[in-house]
Amino acid sequence: MKIRPREQKKEWAEKVCLIDFLHDLDWLQIDTCCCVCNNYHETRDHIFLRCTYAEQIWRIVIRRLGYRPILFHTWEALLTWIGLKVSHCPSTLRKVTAQAVIYRLWRERNNRLHNGTQIPPEVSFQGILARKHRRTFKNLMNIWLTYE
Repeated sequence: MKIRPREQKKEWAEKVCLIDFLHDLDWLQIDTCCCVCNNYHETRDHIFLRCTYAEQIWRIVIRRLGYRPILFHTWEALLTWIGLKVSHCPSTLRKVTAQAVIYRLWRERNNRLHNGTQIPPEVSFQGILARKHRRTFKNLMNIWLTYE
C-alpha cells in the first residue's frame, strides 16, 4: 500500500528559484537590491554565485578542493561542476560542499537582512569547515583537508 503517490523526480535546482519568482510579483513590494553587497539585483545566481561575498567563499572552497581558481557565473555551470567525473575530488564531496556553501550564503543573507549582522567570508568558511569531525563523511573529510 502506497502512503502517497510519487511525483516525477524534479531537479533540485528548479526549487531554488523562489527569489526570482518573488521579484515578478508586482503587488508585493520588496527591495530587489542584494542586501549582502548592495550593488546588484538579488537573484538566485547573484546571491549564490556572483555576489562578491559568494565569490570570496567559492574561491576558498575551490582552492580547498584542490582545483585551480574558477568562478561559477550560472547555476548550470555549478551543476556541471558538481557532476564532473574527476579522480581527486569525488562527486559526493562536491555535492556536500555546494550544499554547505549555499546554506551559509543564504544564512548570511538572512542575517544581514533580518538581524543587521555581518560575518566575514573567512569566518563563514570556518562554519563549513567545522563539520570535519563527523564520522559519516570521514573519507571525504580526508580529501577536504588534503589541500589546506
